[in-house]
Amino acid sequence: MTKIIYLPDLLAHILDSLSIISPEVFLGAVFLLLIIAELFLYKYASQKFDLSESTNENAYQNTLWGISLISVLIALNQIVQQFSNTNDTFLFGQMLILDSKAIFFKVLCTLSVIILLAHIYVSKRKYAGEFYPLIISVLIGLNLMTMSVNLLMIYLSIEIVSISSYILTAFNKTKKASEGGLKYILFGAAASAVMLYGMSLLYGMTGTLNIASPDFSRGIAQTDNIASTIAIVLTLCGFLFKISASPFHIWTPDVYQSAPTPIVAFFAVAPKIAAFLVIIRFYSAVPNDLQVLTAVIALASITFGNFSALWQKDTKRLLAYSTIAHTGFMLIGLVTLSELGVKSVVFYLIVSLFTNFSAFLLIDLAANRTGNDVPENSSKFSIDNFKGLGRINPLFGTLVVIVMISLAGLPPTAGFFAKLNVFSALWEAYQLSGKQILLLLFAFGLLNTVISLFFYLKIPFLMFFKESEEGKTFKLNIGQLALAILLVLPILGLFFKADWLMNIISQL
Repeated sequence: MTKIIYLPDLLAHILDSLSIISPEVFLGAVFLLLIIAELFLYKYASQKFDLSESTNENAYQNTLWGISLISVLIALNQIVQQFSNTNDTFLFGQMLILDSKAIFFKVLCTLSVIILLAHIYVSKRKYAGEFYPLIISVLIGLNLMTMSVNLLMIYLSIEIVSISSYILTAFNKTKKASEGGLKYILFGAAASAVMLYGMSLLYGMTGTLNIASPDFSRGIAQTDNIASTIAIVLTLCGFLFKISASPFHIWTPDVYQSAPTPIVAFFAVAPKIAAFLVIIRFYSAVPNDLQVLTAVIALASITFGNFSALWQKDTKRLLAYSTIAHTGFMLIGLVTLSELGVKSVVFYLIVSLFTNFSAFLLIDLAANRTGNDVPENSSKFSIDNFKGLGRINPLFGTLVVIVMISLAGLPPTAGFFAKLNVFSALWEAYQLSGKQILLLLFAFGLLNTVISLFFYLKIPFLMFFKESEEGKTFKLNIGQLALAILLVLPILGLFFKADWLMNIISQL
């Protein structure tokens, strides 16, 4: 029986939905405001002042940066208020859902943008006025991803994030940046096309795009298992691309090496946060057994990421392969298909947020002591660039050691509990199912953790046991030091309060 929807009711529902997603509506208005402000500010400043002078250019840049920061802070406040004002609510005809998971992940994505803006400020970077609207558009897309339960809405939100990310990658307008942006868009277009084809197959099988609908799971269950699995795998291609999982990781090292360092840190964190929530929702909706498939992808990502990182001489490429390996460790939580596994993934994502932003900030500060961020000059981000820095600046060296230990998964850092949680969930799943692939993944995961020590501890070794080739002083200003410490403190704090964070995650 066809359900009749009256236009006044539909309009009322749309208006109600708009009022509920007020943070995203506000960010959309900010996006337009920044574009208009950039046009008028540039025209006014160019007429009144000489923008070639650094003072006038800094005032122009700081105005756009300030508008962006204040707007994101206001949006964060609106999102936090949604915890108490909103219960699980479907929006726009069940295209979006606003539940505690979506709100929590939106907080993480918004926090990522705040840290990105702080990184830009302390590193004294100057970007064209279009940079800030692009950042806001990425945040809008990420927030929509966290709420999406409709396959079409998932696709559109991923594309909003992707298109802005392609532009940000090539924002330096250098040859290497253009090359990285081109690779990113080519791999992204291919993954997007395959994902859309998979979604169309799922729609044909189920008759609905809503993955939260019982009809979606029922339709897949009534379809031939091989056919439905193929459609699911094709759909997963786009998700795996966003989290840099094997075999859709090829773009990652080149993009990370060529893009501006603050943007790279953002890419390593925010898109993965939103994409993992989409994957968690998708896995809970499909009845097919994806345990073996996910285990193979996780094992390939961990192994390829760690072994490739062993040979890297550039710190940005090393961290790129590191993020691929960490994606594999996060996927272990999904392999288990358990509540503990999902909670361990969320815990890992939170730890990853602070660890990756800390790592990229610290290598950026080390590179900036020899000049501005010029991606072609790969020697700036060479591992040898860290020689003797621990002796010259012991506090900086200590911060780097803490971050690298956390990336390796050693105590006393939160990275230890992040890996301990996923391996605990994996061992529990193996004991329940007895599948040999889970035991193989457990063994190879531990082996790869040991292998990762060789390249993570290489940087602290060079910092404290090698002499600096420059023999110069290396000092951080108050802002740089404060941001670095603020990012590193949660890495230590969550080691001692891991149960506190897990309790919060359990309530989502």
